[in-house]
Amino acid sequence: MKSTEQTLGDLVSAFPSAAKIFQRHRLDYCCGGKQSLGEACAAENIDPEVVLKDIEAAGVGDVDVARWDQRPLDELVQHILDRYHAPLRAELSRLIELADRVERAHADKPDRPEGLAELLTEVRAAVESHLAKEEQILFPLIVSGRGHHAHMPVQVMMQEHEDHGQNLGRIRKLTGDLTVPEHACESWRELYRALGELEVELMDHIHLENNILFPRVLAH
Repeated sequence: MKSTEQTLGDLVSAFPSAAKIFQRHRLDYCCGGKQSLGEACAAENIDPEVVLKDIEAAGVGDVDVARWDQRPLDELVQHILDRYHAPLRAELSRLIELADRVERAHADKPDRPEGLAELLTEVRAAVESHLAKEEQILFPLIVSGRGHHAHMPVQVMMQEHEDHGQNLGRIRKLTGDLTVPEHACESWRELYRALGELEVELMDHIHLENNILFPRVLAH
């Protein structure tokens, strides 16, 4: 049963395909996952019933999708490490190189994403520091069954997730909401496509931690 009183995080946890619907409507289900669907839609002037119908229509594929709110914690941690941590490190380095190439090649274009490579370098430093804390401190606590000692590390991670969300907003602002100019070369188009994908990956990653992993750990 789905309702507008359910939180965005709970809806994505129970119906994984809802993530794509929320992405389409630009509803924040990761850092803003504690909002009810009704509250989130009201803030964006969206009809929540339309969103619910979209989730219902998309939900036919959820039968074969893993429900991470029902899997063992060590399995969820390993999934996060394999699915998000290693690929994220590699992709951020690639995006920095790509952004630098586009900025230099189109230095004469007024709509070039000037400063994007520098911003992405800041993002990479913040993300790498964050991932290291999870891998070296928080995740070992969880996997060893000492998650009840993880309250402070979890609070730090959640605050840093907020920072990551703000950085995604900075990227959108600097790129004109990831709008590709008509004259853009293939590298420029690939850069913006990949930045859109990075946004989705980070939101899914943060959702798994904020709305599934952390609440389960702190409840023990």
